[in-house]
Amino acid sequence: MKSFWVIGLSICAGILSALPLAAQVPGHGRAAGAVTAVDAAAGQISLKTDPGEPLTVNTSDQTAIIQIRPGESDVKKGTRAPFSSLSPGDRIVALGDFSADQKTLQASSILVMTRADLSDLQQKDRADWQKRGTTGTVVAANPAAKIVTIKAGSRTLTIQPTLDTDLRRYAPDSARFADAKPSSLAEIEPGDQLRVLGNPTGDGSVIKAEKIVFGTFRQLAATVTSVDPATDEIRIKDLANKKPLVLRVDADSTLRRLPEPMARMLARRYQPGADRAAPAAPPAAAPPSVGRGNGGDIGQLLDRLPAMPLAELKPGDAVMVSTTMGTEAGHATAVMLLAGVEPLLTASPTATRDIMGGWNLGGESGADMGNQ
Repeated sequence: MKSFWVIGLSICAGILSALPLAAQVPGHGRAAGAVTAVDAAAGQISLKTDPGEPLTVNTSDQTAIIQIRPGESDVKKGTRAPFSSLSPGDRIVALGDFSADQKTLQASSILVMTRADLSDLQQKDRADWQKRGTTGTVVAANPAAKIVTIKAGSRTLTIQPTLDTDLRRYAPDSARFADAKPSSLAEIEPGDQLRVLGNPTGDGSVIKAEKIVFGTFRQLAATVTSVDPATDEIRIKDLANKKPLVLRVDADSTLRRLPEPMARMLARRYQPGADRAAPAAPPAAAPPSVGRGNGGDIGQLLDRLPAMPLAELKPGDAVMVSTTMGTEAGHATAVMLLAGVEPLLTASPTATRDIMGGWNLGGESGADMGNQ
């Protein structure tokens, strides 16, 4: 998981609400983020804040450094720690006075969650999302009734948020949970991709939502016109509207290639009139599809394919792509890309929507969730 989403919530929503009133006095401030460097001699911490801005945090002998365990919201249960214990990769919330240019902060106290504790929390969070997370496409949303209906593979599921549900919307050019912003049920629309963490009830068709993240993504079939591994960019032509699109590939993009036998098997499954609820068994070399989770068996099957290097793509390759909506015309970030799809595109005009709409956002990196 590359996200501080869950961690940020536990610190900012829980710990910050328990801070002493002095932290709220005008002229004082706080900053949260990841430690990028520590200068022990100068007593300085270089911080990349949650908004992405660099900040220098200055300390003194009077600065209280308190280590907080993951999931703990009571500052009184933290333990005092020496400055020497801080290291890059730790996450901190620093309280104190900002300089006039807002580039430095003189810290009166620092709350820290260590890199090792973060790693443990990430592993537990990832496992939880893989076990209890589900991905699907929004069919309907009823904010008044507090119900969202999604299509996950061949199943139709009812999502029931509560007042305690943490609900977030993906940023326009990112599928990372770290970039998702607090949102509301009123912003969810049919066609959005949604991921939910929660326990199913009854026959499994209803999920009590603990966390929801959603957003609008494009699923399209295209041909590759050029690949530039040096800039991590792919130029494609949308087969539907014939328009060019530049795709940026980043560390969170998922690239896979279907082996030819698997592509032919899926083409038979998705051709008009096929029984998708009972697909033909995959060839022996293909990864098995298992479980209820995360968007159905197709999503899990694709997750189990090995990652494809960008350099493996060639001009003329047919691909299915899920992209962000983008903030710049003609440009988008690749969320998921699937090559080796020629048999599928020939077999079914809806295969791109059906397959890309059910594939996990972020793949098995999930708890960025999940990378989410």
